[in-house]
Amino acid sequence: MKSKSLTLGARFLFPVESAPLGEGCLSIEDGRIAWIGPARDRHPDLDLGNVAITPGFVNAHTHLELRRLDGDVQGGVEDELEWLRRVVEHRRKSSPQEMYDTVGRNLAESLAAGTTLVADTTTAGLSWDQVAAAPVRGVVFAELIGLKRMRYLQTSQEAWTWLDSLSREEQVAACARPGLSPHAPYSTSGWLYHKAAASRFPLSTHLAEMPEELDLLKFRAGRLRSFLEDLGAWDDEWEPIGPLPADYVRRGDLRQADWLIAHGTYLDPSEFWQFRPESAPDEQRVAIAYCPRTHARFGHAPHPYRAMLERGVIVCIGTDSPASAPNLSVLDEIRFLRRADESLSGQLLLTMATLFGAWALRAEVVTGTLTVGKSADLAVVALPDRDQADPHQLLLDSDLPVVATAFEGTFTTGQWNDVSRDE
Repeated sequence: MKSKSLTLGARFLFPVESAPLGEGCLSIEDGRIAWIGPARDRHPDLDLGNVAITPGFVNAHTHLELRRLDGDVQGGVEDELEWLRRVVEHRRKSSPQEMYDTVGRNLAESLAAGTTLVADTTTAGLSWDQVAAAPVRGVVFAELIGLKRMRYLQTSQEAWTWLDSLSREEQVAACARPGLSPHAPYSTSGWLYHKAAASRFPLSTHLAEMPEELDLLKFRAGRLRSFLEDLGAWDDEWEPIGPLPADYVRRGDLRQADWLIAHGTYLDPSEFWQFRPESAPDEQRVAIAYCPRTHARFGHAPHPYRAMLERGVIVCIGTDSPASAPNLSVLDEIRFLRRADESLSGQLLLTMATLFGAWALRAEVVTGTLTVGKSADLAVVALPDRDQADPHQLLLDSDLPVVATAFEGTFTTGQWNDVSRDE
């Protein structure tokens, strides 16, 4: 049987809220972090060697039901509307069972990549059973979509049928929460946005994702309208909630909900102040889930994550899906971002990949940092055999993988997941 206590040793610990600790130890009691300090003060039960122990990574935006598209070639720049057309075709051809099987594969890949908290957007709660059963925390957002009345009533009914099927006991046991995801302003009626906000569930939406979205909101015209007409999804009677993407989370009753905004590339800088955290803990939380490699794939304008951070906006990291990114590794996302912008500090990047995502999902009191009292949700990353003045460089300026993941103090992937100790 697995014991209730374990002390791990590693070359570096990265607590996130404090400086990296070299030759450190981390003690676990009953699944929680009980002590952190130098190895000289406590003998490890298990010395992991030349590795870093970080908090488990938080994937703040993904679609576990999507796989790599047929004929897809990673690399180069692709028109996002043409890519969306291929995604729609793929989803129309895929059976629920095929998507369910894809969830399982993608979830396993996520866990192996060190993810211990995931925000998944899915069709009518499709991924819930597998996320709930896995050694991971999660928020599963049921997608709401449709500009036309029959379509949006259908997806609304499917989402609420799923929500009504969940018991409170099931959610607590699973370390998972349900949520809702009005897909995007260009694909979802305002009625669905308002109904979702009134539900008091956590919400996620794609917002300011592409320049064509701005044209549609302001003028009800452009390439995106033509795209929707070709799909038979356009409604001539549709009116946007407002002319700006920010109107979809900041107008009227929409301000009552927590919003996790996927992408946010084309939000206007004059709007950033609206997304800063409020001082009261029970106030609305709004965060941006930035997916660096997906953003690069579509050749968008530079993402304003730096300006957002400078103005106090919480920016966390997502992978999107294998349909748009090479894999589901949050660590690879921040390594990619580091290569693109070497001026970003390693401390900030690791915070975006852990604590900021935990805050956005209201899980920061449980996970997101290596802090005494928090859950021992851990990622173990191999380190290169060299020295650096800044230990973050060992973690980020490398291609070495996550070699193990622990959830609530128990290894779930990697070479130590069969370590057994007498209670």
